[in-house]
Amino acid sequence: MSSGGIEQAASLYQQLESAWNSGNIGVVGQLLPQMKIILLNLSFLPSSSQPGTLDQRELILARNTLEIGALWSIQSKEIPSFQRYVAQLKCYYYDYDSLLQESPFKYQILGLNLLCLLAENRLAEFHTEMELLSAQEQKNLYIKYPIRLEQFLMEGSFHKVFLDKGNVPAENYSFFIDILINTMRDEIASCAEKAYAQLSIGEATKTLMIESHALLMEYAAKRGWKQDPSGQCFLFAKDETKEDLHFVRNNELISQALGYARELEKIV
Repeated sequence: MSSGGIEQAASLYQQLESAWNSGNIGVVGQLLPQMKIILLNLSFLPSSSQPGTLDQRELILARNTLEIGALWSIQSKEIPSFQRYVAQLKCYYYDYDSLLQESPFKYQILGLNLLCLLAENRLAEFHTEMELLSAQEQKNLYIKYPIRLEQFLMEGSFHKVFLDKGNVPAENYSFFIDILINTMRDEIASCAEKAYAQLSIGEATKTLMIESHALLMEYAAKRGWKQDPSGQCFLFAKDETKEDLHFVRNNELISQALGYARELEKIV
């Protein structure tokens, strides 16, 4: 990279960093494409270079830009964008780790990526990513959180995932936690629809971990659930093989079913 080129990149990066630190998400979104174009024109990803020819300043500029891009993507709720940034960051986290001082955002972003994979039910990829991390790295605050959630999912312990959403290691983890909880809720609802003829309002609230009657009614409407004449139960399609969950006092059966299903997915 020429001295003029790196100075141009450094100047634009200062603007990008300033906008990010001040929380000006709109400006960050405008500057990121400009920064990426400059870096692309100046060997943005130096994968073909020999380690001895790499300029540390170039690598840091590129890595820091990608990190802001990844975190900005979460703020903007752009999951595909986040995944693209993470894919590019791996070059700097793994291939050039010996040339660069470790980024303070490395494990936060890698943990977010693990949580993203969980939220999208991509368990095979989750375990592949885990294999890239040492036993010591897996003890990192940002990494062990998604690991713990994955263990809860394997147990079918939906309530533990729900309760743990208040213990996120960083605020931006909540974005993927909400997606994960919604995914789990949908899976439990689908399981109930297939297994039972009806579900009481009270049990639906507890089983689906929905915090208010109004939110439960909104969720039920989205799924097309109908109530019985008394308004105390949701009625599902009639099937002689289904059981009545009206008097079931907990969600153990559904949780176990989900746990078994996820174990099978993991094995496959």
